[in-house]
Amino acid sequence: TFSISNPETATENVQMNSIVIYPNPTQDMLYISGTTPQTLRVYDLQGRLVRTERGTQVHVAELNNGIYLLQIGTQVVRFIKKD
Repeated sequence: TFSISNPETATENVQMNSIVIYPNPTQDMLYISGTTPQTLRVYDLQGRLVRTERGTQVHVAELNNGIYLLQIGTQVVRFIKKD
């Protein structure tokens, strides 16, 4: 179960404490700044893990258009994947 601690609008860059997620919405790559490289997990809205990467960016080009949740450590943020 996820709780979104910072429900920002999904059409803007999302800032969580000092972590920034951009661009949002995204087409192929989602970048994370303000954190050290770590495990990044992408979940669909049904809670299924659809992608895991380590670092400060996530390649999302092959995901279907829609809303996803990105887990960065203990923080979770929404982002939109669109073509």
